[in-house]
Amino acid sequence: MTESTPRVVVITGAASGIGYATAELFRDLGDIVYGLDIHPTVPDGVTYVKCNVGNRESVKEAIAKAAEHGRIDVLANVAGIVQFGRFDTITDDEWDRIHAVDLKGPFMVMQEALPHLRATRNANIVNVSSVAGRVPQGYTTCYSAAKGGLTQLTRSLALELAPERIRVNAVCPGTVDTPIVSEVAEKYPDDLDPRVADRLMMMLPGRAISPAELGASIVYLASPAARMITGCVLAHDGGMS
Repeated sequence: MTESTPRVVVITGAASGIGYATAELFRDLGDIVYGLDIHPTVPDGVTYVKCNVGNRESVKEAIAKAAEHGRIDVLANVAGIVQFGRFDTITDDEWDRIHAVDLKGPFMVMQEALPHLRATRNANIVNVSSVAGRVPQGYTTCYSAAKGGLTQLTRSLALELAPERIRVNAVCPGTVDTPIVSEVAEKYPDDLDPRVADRLMMMLPGRAISPAELGASIVYLASPAARMITGCVLAHDGGMS
């Protein structure tokens, strides 16, 4: 592959929010973009591939389709779901569902994509973790555990794949203006401790982060300009962490 050859970019969670905006950015750069999601509403010009990241067979089939050019140059694990509520109300099913999507999902996607990442030069992976994967967040214990795991998975895999010139980085967003974040506010308990509320609603420098702004960080980490950046956990959170 030469520098003028379009990259093959695979993005999970591409039907909405951060994944949708990121897919648009890579598409506008002229890359060949595959949007993996359970919903088909990916941007125009992006090839939709149905995928449930919490299911191994679904991931295997989706990656095989996305690797039809014989390689994957960029993998962005964006798909995720949020948990909010008291620790003692978390059920086994909720714990398993959050970890299946937010931690095991990226694990399976990266594992299935790895042979195709090895088929190109200077491939890279960008995982979307969370501010909750960097610093403690009350009422998000299940989600924080999954995202903290993803943060450490990113760092460990970056070391393991560095000799193969495959970079692995993570972005940890704070409050992003997406529907999934809006849903969290609706789950605040009536007796939420104001000290915890102040931490959760920490003032940002201006408005909430837009999906496109977060997508720009992903595009940068996947670019040649970031060729010496690997194992990085980028805090894109307006100072929350």
